[in-house]
Amino acid sequence: MGRRPSTLSTLLVYLAGLLFLAIFVGPILWFVALAIRPPETAFAVPPQFTFQPTLDAFRHILVDPGTNAPQLVNSLVVAIGAVLLNLPFSVPAAYALSRFRLRGKKNIMLWYLGLLMAPPIAFLIPYFILMTRIGLAGSYLSMILVLQTLTIPFSVWLMKSFIDEVPAELEEAARVDGARWYTVMWKITLPIVRPGLIVTSMFAFVFAWNNAAFPLVLSSRSTATLPIGTLGYFATSGVTWNYIAAAAVIAMIPPMIIFLVFDRYVVRGLTFGSVKG
Repeated sequence: MGRRPSTLSTLLVYLAGLLFLAIFVGPILWFVALAIRPPETAFAVPPQFTFQPTLDAFRHILVDPGTNAPQLVNSLVVAIGAVLLNLPFSVPAAYALSRFRLRGKKNIMLWYLGLLMAPPIAFLIPYFILMTRIGLAGSYLSMILVLQTLTIPFSVWLMKSFIDEVPAELEEAARVDGARWYTVMWKITLPIVRPGLIVTSMFAFVFAWNNAAFPLVLSSRSTATLPIGTLGYFATSGVTWNYIAAAAVIAMIPPMIIFLVFDRYVVRGLTFGSVKG
């Protein structure tokens, strides 16, 4: 029988867990406190740990004048649109790279990887010129199209790894019965890798939701997203940190809700194919 862990080792494990929790959760809690505390106490010296909470910052950004409320809707439109456009292209591409013998497959995957590693600012000027020439600058569609530069390469890489774990014998049995490749993909492969598909969609949503570089150049006043609206609180007269913190807290909520609702798919998707036998 193995030895039971000592009290000291258990205590060290708990302390390490609390330390990591403080590192990752601490900034979020600090931003929440910054959003609900009076502005004059935000950077008081010495720090004021007790204060009267107020929701004035959230009321300002969402209700009166509510400048960021339309931008929150714009962010949802752009992020959801980017995911919906991403999947019809990335899933068949990932399936083809996983199942078909393609010349230059390795180079294609490296090209996708290069798009992921390239800084988004490198694409801003070409995309702005292109969207202006075709009359899409300032529209939702321009941002949704350009965001595919980030979402499709990531989704292809992630979906290919999930599809690789599906036994090829299942698809070969269907092909013997006369099924075409797209029928096999739709009826057999995709239902098996559904957790991976959901995880891929979630990460693509977060990529599009958090991106500020493309909307900064391609959006207009009516289509600006929430990250762009937050930049408006950096002014020459000063920085309104409570409004920035409130906008940041609001921006955290949709991704948090998505991950909480689909948490079981995250676990299944990230561990898909890890146990074989």
